[in-house]
Amino acid sequence: MATKNPTAPTSLGRELNFAAGAGNAVVARLLAPYDLSLAQWAVLQTLWRNGPLKLVEIARLTGNAAPATSRLVDRMVDAGLVTRSEVPQDRRTVTVAVAPRGEELRHLQDIYQQVNAVLMRDLTPEDADRLFNLLARVERAGRDWLDQTGAG
Repeated sequence: MATKNPTAPTSLGRELNFAAGAGNAVVARLLAPYDLSLAQWAVLQTLWRNGPLKLVEIARLTGNAAPATSRLVDRMVDAGLVTRSEVPQDRRTVTVAVAPRGEELRHLQDIYQQVNAVLMRDLTPEDADRLFNLLARVERAGRDWLDQTGAG
């Protein structure tokens, strides 16, 4: 009896999910020696590039929900990576800054370039530019649809 080869649909979501999984695994391996997660690195990278920011700004720049960002920042404060302080004029507003231990990791600021090199090793520079452009268009189309349907 012949066995049937299992198949999967040609799905953009599936391919994006698999590509993201590979990228996350590469990042995890590169950050592991520093006991740093991708989410923590994203917060640090945002602060290294912009200086102290409000929690809502970090959430927007990292693509996370504000409550998740707040919990992550709390864990990063406990780990000595960032500091958190209230804004005197508005005690509900919190500003986050890089702590000395986080500053020691600044050499990781551009680690995304290593990840890009690994993931796009078989792409020409023109292919890479096209890929970034296409992914931005795919994201925009999804967000536009969500806005139009009231689901965004």
